[in-house]
Amino acid sequence: LSKLGFSLTGHIEQGTGFRIGDKTLDFLLNKSGGEMQIYEDKKTGLEVHRRIEVINDTAIISGHIINNSPKTVQNINIFEPLYLVFRDLPGQWKHIYALGGSSEAVYPPKAYQTNEIRGKDILIESHPGGRSSNLHLPFLISLSPESESGEGLFCAMEWSGTWYMTLRQLDKARNVLSAGVKVKNIELKAGESLSMPEIHLGFFRGGEEGGTNALRRYLYENVCPYYNGAPVLPKVSYDHWFGIANNLSFDLLKKQASRASELGTEVFVVDAGWFRDGFPNGVGNWNLVDNEKFPDGLEPLAEYVRSLGMDFGIWFEIERANPGTQAISEHPDWFVLPEESKNNRAHLNLAIKDAQDWAIETIGYWIKRLNLKWSRWDYNIDPMPFWNAVDPSGKIQFEYFKGLYRVLDTLMSEYPEWMIESCASGGRRIDTGTMKRAHTYWFSDHSENPAITRYMQARANRFMPGHLLNSSIMVKMGQGDEGFNDAAILSRMLGKMAFDGDIASWSPTLTSRAAEWVGVFKSI
Repeated sequence: LSKLGFSLTGHIEQGTGFRIGDKTLDFLLNKSGGEMQIYEDKKTGLEVHRRIEVINDTAIISGHIINNSPKTVQNINIFEPLYLVFRDLPGQWKHIYALGGSSEAVYPPKAYQTNEIRGKDILIESHPGGRSSNLHLPFLISLSPESESGEGLFCAMEWSGTWYMTLRQLDKARNVLSAGVKVKNIELKAGESLSMPEIHLGFFRGGEEGGTNALRRYLYENVCPYYNGAPVLPKVSYDHWFGIANNLSFDLLKKQASRASELGTEVFVVDAGWFRDGFPNGVGNWNLVDNEKFPDGLEPLAEYVRSLGMDFGIWFEIERANPGTQAISEHPDWFVLPEESKNNRAHLNLAIKDAQDWAIETIGYWIKRLNLKWSRWDYNIDPMPFWNAVDPSGKIQFEYFKGLYRVLDTLMSEYPEWMIESCASGGRRIDTGTMKRAHTYWFSDHSENPAITRYMQARANRFMPGHLLNSSIMVKMGQGDEGFNDAAILSRMLGKMAFDGDIASWSPTLTSRAAEWVGVFKSI
């Protein structure tokens, strides 16, 4: 890191750059070559394999830990793939961070509120429920106390579960930056290995503005997936849920599709409720279309949407299911359902490879059958009660996210024209792990008040590229033109623009005006 040419990196104290286990473990460099280093703790036989790749001013730190001894190593309570000590930086660090993607119908909302603190230790972390951005966004921008050029760093960890990130004072002369996974007494059996979450550690000049731009540029150019060989530009989409919910039908959505086409919408998405028993009771009935709502299946609607020049998409929440649905009835061993589970919901265990293959096959079937170009990938469930039922140590997360990422990577590779809109009751699972595997986020379940949506998009824009911040102009059933003006539309144009609900209730005059703004948005 000292080769990056920043004054700040010259203050990094020599060390391993990670912290695994307690102080009794003493990892020493055993082998080094090129970008790879191998550290070993002689007493336990644990090895840490580390690789550091540098892209411009950002280091990507990856690796794994393996137990090469014949005995099980127990009681690992610290799992920090990043542990950097900065020496001799007198003065006060300044830290910038944001709250996570919650949903509030009050102004100002808590969601994405930006916080700045100086001269204090900083700790940001995941919510106790286990979704990565339910409490804080997992991005930290810190400004060096010394540099006249406004040097600083940004940090992100490629991890979608429980985590923490801190920059704190060790003593009068030293501060430490660390990022880790929340674990408790995990064990590594003989020969067992765990992949370490990738760390994205960037350095910048230019103060707060330089840090914001450096982070957003890095995410856009090096983390966000390309689409058709180019960086993603936000498509204007329609989704029925907010405004229509479970009251969908073929005839009603056909009317919405006609109006969406007039507005200049590019993607038409059928959200939850297209399956038997609706949402949430029918989550898991992935091969059972609700024939009362769609007597001839989803194909006629998909064909009609395409005839209007739009792409077609549908909603999935493959990671959970309700008892009695097709998924659990056919594969009970793949689902975790603790006795204390609220709302009687079950969690798919993607640590199981057969469950991964089933998820790939199930979603792939619909992509091919309907020629899907878009799906909202939802996750309306806090995983910790389910993970704790399987493994209270938290080690299950390593295999779970390896499985989740495999599912998403495989589908994106096999269906390169299919776009993913990541969602977790809004923006409760935003991190570089899901960001690498999504073309946008449904970043909040609040989409009604334009002032609130504008507030959230503006503040989330400080940490993320704008195309990731999807928010819609939401129209209630039969609402008509009431409450809609230019400001209501412009308030969704700080990120990705979308429409929801009963847009067919709009007058031709409002439709024409909104279409003008859609044209402006597309031209930017």
